[in-house]
Amino acid sequence: MVSEFEAEIEAFPGRGLRKIDLRKAAPFGWTPAVLLGFVAAIDRADQTILGGALEKLKEEFGFNDFVAGILLSAPTIAALALVIPAGRFADRRNRTILLSIVITIWAFLSFGSAAAPTFAIFLLVRIVLGMATPLTIPASASIAGDLYTTRVRTKAFAVLRVFEYLGLPLGLVIGGVVSQTLGWRAAFLFMGVPALVLAAVIFFVLREPRRGLADEITTMAKGAGLVSVEVPDGQTAGNSVNPSAPSAVPANGNSQSKVTGPAANSIVVGSTINTPDSGEPIDITHALTADYSNESIKERLKSVLAIRSLKFIIIGQMLLFAGFAGLFSWVTIYLQRVFALEAGPASGITGGVGLLGLLLGGALSSRIGDRGVGKRAAWRITVGAFSLLFSAVSVLIFIVVPILPLDIALFFVINFFNLLALSNLGAATADVIPASKRGTGFAIAQFLITIGSSVGALLVGSISAFVIARIGEGETVSALQIGVRAGLSVLIVLLGVGALVLFRARPTFEQDAADALAEVTPGGVAPGVVAPSGAAPSGAVY
Repeated sequence: MVSEFEAEIEAFPGRGLRKIDLRKAAPFGWTPAVLLGFVAAIDRADQTILGGALEKLKEEFGFNDFVAGILLSAPTIAALALVIPAGRFADRRNRTILLSIVITIWAFLSFGSAAAPTFAIFLLVRIVLGMATPLTIPASASIAGDLYTTRVRTKAFAVLRVFEYLGLPLGLVIGGVVSQTLGWRAAFLFMGVPALVLAAVIFFVLREPRRGLADEITTMAKGAGLVSVEVPDGQTAGNSVNPSAPSAVPANGNSQSKVTGPAANSIVVGSTINTPDSGEPIDITHALTADYSNESIKERLKSVLAIRSLKFIIIGQMLLFAGFAGLFSWVTIYLQRVFALEAGPASGITGGVGLLGLLLGGALSSRIGDRGVGKRAAWRITVGAFSLLFSAVSVLIFIVVPILPLDIALFFVINFFNLLALSNLGAATADVIPASKRGTGFAIAQFLITIGSSVGALLVGSISAFVIARIGEGETVSALQIGVRAGLSVLIVLLGVGALVLFRARPTFEQDAADALAEVTPGGVAPGVVAPSGAAPSGAVY
């Protein structure tokens, strides 16, 4: 029997109805987010293991900084080939099966990297592995968007991002420590084993959620008077229910509402709505009447890119990832050249300090991001933009004042602000993309993010090689130090411009988020509207 503030819906296709407590913002728990985070962690660790093992690879194969930049960037550039098809697949097919297959491929390609007899074969294997990587990003983000409501979406993406970027220092440590003690081939062998284990866990444990599930739960919670979303500047998202107002008594005299389902037919019955007296409602009629079922890839891409704030959010993330990838790809080399550290201690410092910064950023991102939603306009965008600004300033000081204790502290700060930005921007991306297109939307985001990641590492390497060549002394200690510092300086520009771009997303963010939520509104009723039993809304905004 369904009690007050509960719903019975088909959460996981083919597994029957499931009772949902609408008072819980994360009714399915946090295990799915952790598993998806492990997927991202394995991916990132496999990327940055090159940074930790780079000096050993250079010793064996013999190449300069420019070729090193190509080696670090080529896998992410190759990833562009499958990003968009991966998004469509994530929108149409079983995402958990996709994840388990791709992770298994990762494992065997990691083993192949360890066995490569020549540099050409090693590079080829890394390129193929890079092509497999983007297949997981749209699927993972889409699943997270379907399992976690907007009330905890920053926290959900914080979990994903924390694990994802724990992979960055993890890869550096494995690449540096293992390659120094056992050789670089052992480091790549080491990476393949946990990937195989994770593939099995994903296949047997993670369930495929119904698309739009979390958005529907959010809408039903609003209709039941459990969520109040206040949009500043005199606007209301739909007409949000105010839980502080006196309880509405339904026509049948029963003060307890029951939510029934399943799927898109779920509505709150037997209740009236308490709407604000002031403010103009956001227009969502076009979102309510849209038909997304038979769109081609081109049409889906066009409709997703028509989301005004999304374009700026994605570009901001692209520049952030360019800065993040460029820093993590070269920070171990920076410490080795500037402070004469060995690969093991250098990667240990960056790994440990990076880990602490990411953990603290993840812990605070949900507190900062989720608590401001509905209280301040485009709050998640604002947090992301200012985080990038603070990160850019920290990188500037990191390069200009080469004092080891200070650089260690600044590296911690940079990781903290980058994770704070990533968590909030990931949640903001899910907020403005309709559930039916989240796979495609995150694929577009990943397409540009992949470009940013590859460009960041390549820019640092290219500028470093250029400066060293201009000095004309060969690879002396002094020239190597000046080169890597010059290369890292480009990250200041990338992060600063990214912050400015994000501010452009603020004016239209609330409207776009309302449109996205309207797509899965039960019974075609605008968000925050409680439909009386038997009502047949015609798509008007109430």
